[in-house]
Amino acid sequence: MTSPRHWLIRYTDELMRLTGDLTQEQAAEFVGRVWRAGHEAGIAEAAEEARRDGE
Repeated sequence: MTSPRHWLIRYTDELMRLTGDLTQEQAAEFVGRVWRAGHEAGIAEAAEEARRDGE
């Protein structure tokens, strides 16, 4: 499994290459926000599926 630090660096670098006008800090903050939102959505989805399975 890849460490969280590895993907943060990888996607921050990729975002900076695509946009060209972001600082490393701005790109890392954006990547982190997107990851957290996806993570929270995944948890909520799993909870909803578990609730439906329990009905």
